[in-house]
This record gives sequence, C-alpha cells and structure tokens, in this order.
Amino acid sequence: MSFAFGFSGDDIEDEDDLQEQDVLATKVSNYKISDEDQQSAKTIPPKWYSFEDLLSSLPSQLSYNTVTVHTRPAANTSQDSANVGPNRTTIHRRSLFDIRQQLMAEADPSAHSEADTLLSGLENGDLTSGIYEGGFKTWECSLDLATLVTNLDFTQDWHIIELGAGSAVPSLAVLRSFLTARQTGTLKFTLCDYNEDVLRLCTAPNILLNYLQQISRHSAPRNDDEDEEGDLDIEELGDTFLQDAIQDMHSRNLSFDFISGGWGESFLELTPSLADRSVNTLILASETIYSPSSIRVFTDMLVRLLRRYTPRTAKAWVAAKKVYFGVGGGVDEFLGELRSYNAESTILLDTKDTGVGRVVLEITV
Repeated sequence: MSFAFGFSGDDIEDEDDLQEQDVLATKVSNYKISDEDQQSAKTIPPKWYSFEDLLSSLPSQLSYNTVTVHTRPAANTSQDSANVGPNRTTIHRRSLFDIRQQLMAEADPSAHSEADTLLSGLENGDLTSGIYEGGFKTWECSLDLATLVTNLDFTQDWHIIELGAGSAVPSLAVLRSFLTARQTGTLKFTLCDYNEDVLRLCTAPNILLNYLQQISRHSAPRNDDEDEEGDLDIEELGDTFLQDAIQDMHSRNLSFDFISGGWGESFLELTPSLADRSVNTLILASETIYSPSSIRVFTDMLVRLLRRYTPRTAKAWVAAKKVYFGVGGGVDEFLGELRSYNAESTILLDTKDTGVGRVVLEITV
C-alpha cells in the first residue's frame, strides 16, 4: 500500500530568503496518507555499510542544489564568513533529477523491480510501506532539526544517529558546523534509512558534497548565492580522491557508517555500542510518527537505543507535525506511547504560526 504526500513540487527546493521555511509549512495541508495493513508489510532485513561501500557506484558527475536553514551559532564555534549570513547555513544536496537519472540507468526494463517503485516515489511522492519510505525527499521537519543541531558543543565527543535519514539535512548541518569549529572532539555518524538505494544515491553523496564543499572554503571561500545549483565532476578529483577523503576525515576525528532496513532486534545489533561512556549520543529523527503503526515501532526502537547509552549523555531530538491528517499519527499519540515506556519529553521548538503546527521534542530515559 502507498501513502500519497501532496507536495506541489518534487521536493523542498532552494530557498531564496529567510522567510522561505515558513512558507513551506503551508504545503503540509495537502497530505493524504493511508495506513491500512502497514503492520503486515514485509520489511527489508537490516544491513550495515561503510562510506566506501555506498560511494562505489558514484557516476562521473553529481548535480546538486542547495537548501538554506536557520542556525543558532554555538559560542565555541567560528562563524565562517563565506556562509550566507550570521544565522543561516547552506546545505548541498544531490538533485532529485540526478538521482532519477541514475535510477533509470540502473533499472531493468524487462522486469518490474524495486527501482520502479523508487522511481514512482520520486515522481508521485508515494510512500509504499515495506518498500519505499520517502527517503529521497527533504521533509520540512528535518529543517526544524537542522536549526537546532548547530548549537552542539563540538569540543566534546559526539555520536549522531539519524533514523530515517534520507537526504540527512540535520546531520549535514552538524557536519558543516563541526568542520568549521576551531576545536573539536570526535564526531561519529550512524545514518539509517529503510532503503539501501536512498543511502547509496542520496545520503552518502550528500555527505560527500558537503564535506568537499566545506573543506574547500578554507582555501578558497566562495559566495553561496552563486552556488545554488551546480555539478561536481568526480573524474576531475582523481582516482584516489575517495581514499584521500576518507583518510582526511579520519585525521579530523570524523567517521561514518550506515544502516538500511527495518527497525527491530537485528537493526539494534548493527548500531554501534560505544565503549567510551563519556561520548554524547544524540539520536535525530523527523517525520517518523505519521501513523499509529509507525509510532509503535519507532518508539520501541528509540527507547531501546537510548537505554544502550549512559542516561546523562544520551538524548533524542524528534521533529514532527502535531497532526498527520487521515491516519491518526501525531505528537499526542507519540507522547502517549512514550509514557508506556516511562520516557521523558521536553519541547525544544514549537512552531505555531503555520497551518499545521510542528514541534521538536527532546526524549530521555
């Protein structure tokens, strides 16, 4: 079965000014979601990937666009003069048309395949339970998360786990802030999405785009207004660029791993259990509580993840719309499920000036 999300465009595309994020909220009123039989849908078994694994199928060129998000600068980070402004940062994302082209090139025209379903999701905005969960698109609540994560104290060690990462805008905001900080601890990302192809075609390329763009700033700052769209020529980077990039990331105390597949015990076993209990763990998630069945499985996984780490150093930030019409999902239902686990919640952000309100919650156990 599928969910139809009625955005008027393909995605949350480039913002022209600071007010664009508020305008985006009006699009949510067109959502049409069905949740019948979701629980019975067969899920994809979880699988772990390295950064190198996912980038092994890169095309010769990546086309990208940008999305601008508000930030709240931390006192211990330097402000990069090449950023758009003192309270904004620009995130680079692989363009949807570029993802679509690679999917079409890889699809088998003689048989219906998963690629066909993914292409349908790109074209129509459909979510097919157990097959495609909307990871190619940038949903507006992820921008709310991105406004908060740049305020982390990067002199400490962090482990960022993003559930339902997709285009990974919140994690990309963390990455860019970390790379501009004068003093840093270690930063480890575990980026999770239901679909391997989303990780391969969207999440990992977005990490690469932002890493390369951010480190190039320090030697040749550029005006982001001139770079709203562009192409990255992979061949020009040389045969060893990926190995060189991974080595440079390690020298910066920066590392990534990725997990695809459904949530459950097998998924939990693949997530890193850090030996150093002083490392801060932050779990990020947006638009994951859109239906009763998704709330149940997400809440169970979230609480189990939090309980793996030291309570004083582990927390989750969950961004969501207050109500998902037509399905029964929403913040109240999520909070009710959390209470059954004796988990605690605090509102970090409450957006009230839009058609459908949005919140960011902090969850601890």
